[in-house]
Amino acid sequence: MVTTEQKSILSVKDLQIYFNTDEGVVKAVDGVTFDIAQGKTLGVVGESGCGKSTVGRALLQILDRNGRINGGEINWLRDDEDGAETINIAKQSRNSAIMRSIRGDDIALVFQEPMTSFSPVHTIGNQL
Repeated sequence: MVTTEQKSILSVKDLQIYFNTDEGVVKAVDGVTFDIAQGKTLGVVGESGCGKSTVGRALLQILDRNGRINGGEINWLRDDEDGAETINIAKQSRNSAIMRSIRGDDIALVFQEPMTSFSPVHTIGNQL
C-alpha cells in the first residue's frame, strides 16, 4: 500500500466487474484493491483469464458492451495547470469528455499482442 508520504495517483478500491451473458452474470473481477504512488510502477500477474486485462480496460472505461463496473472505485488524481482533482473513473461514462481526455494523455494500455492492436501504418507514439 501507499504510505502517507507518497502521493497516490491511482487508487482502486473493491472493484467489481460483471459481464452479462446468455447463461447469466459472470463476476469477472470481484473485490480488487490497489494503489499506485506517483513515480511508481505496478506489475499485475496471474493466470490467463484471471481478470488482468479486464481491470486495465476498466481503468479506461473500454470494457466490452456487455461488461459493467458493478461496484467499487477507480480514483485518478489528475494534476494539471488548473490544480489537482480526483476523478472517480468508475462513475464516468465511456464516451464522456473526461474519459476521452484521460485516455492516452493520462493513462494508456498496451495489449499483449500489440501487432494486432496497433496500425503498422502509424508510429506507436501517434497511437498512444
